[in-house]
Amino acid sequence: MIILTLSVRCDTPGTTMNVTSNHLEVRPQPDMYSSGGEELSKRTEDFGLPVSRSRGFEGHPILITSLRKGQELRVRCYAKKGTAKDHAKWSPCTALGFEYDPYNKLRHTTYWFETDKVAEWPLSANAAEEEPPQEDAPFDFTAEPERFYFNVETDGSLTAKEVILKSLAELRSRVATVVFNIDNPAVTDAMDTSEAPMQPMGQRPNGQERSFGSPAAAGSWSSSPNGANLAQGWNSPNAMAQGGWNV
Repeated sequence: MIILTLSVRCDTPGTTMNVTSNHLEVRPQPDMYSSGGEELSKRTEDFGLPVSRSRGFEGHPILITSLRKGQELRVRCYAKKGTAKDHAKWSPCTALGFEYDPYNKLRHTTYWFETDKVAEWPLSANAAEEEPPQEDAPFDFTAEPERFYFNVETDGSLTAKEVILKSLAELRSRVATVVFNIDNPAVTDAMDTSEAPMQPMGQRPNGQERSFGSPAAAGSWSSSPNGANLAQGWNSPNAMAQGGWNV
């Protein structure tokens, strides 16, 4: 992130002061010009300045506002890095295209032509990277494309090589995250207590273990009128045997 500040005041009577991008100043950051890494090594003293203040610029600065006498403007701006997935303004690419199967071996494209298909559909430069097909070769309907040729144009903030390498690194990171989550699934079942610590059973005031049931039956689960004299079990009103589930 780069911080730019603007602090201007108009003190001249009878005139209008134009505030432009040339009034923006970069606040130095500790790691702004630190060495290390391909991207940091390209930073110069003009890094972060508006284009109108860069060396060799011959155009006009961007007009921000106009001030009259006695008016003052103080602004702090934050220039943040982002990705084109969030907003197109962060995209370093101006154009991108790709091609595969320049000889149309897979027959994914049907050529429309008037007289001569070869003359009306010339091969692209990518055809030099592959072997031409044989005229009498059988058609393989199970074949899949194996090579993809990309053309990348940037606005100059990053080179085409940097865009491709950074994209591949991001793709590798996302695939690694998916593989890690598959190998290490998170436990989301609220009823799964296999890893929960066992809590010691509480004690009643008279020293007996805590139980759920009739006062006359220690350690029993009883819900019927006839379960008061039974040692254990869930019992129906007609249960006459000890223990078990009786219905």
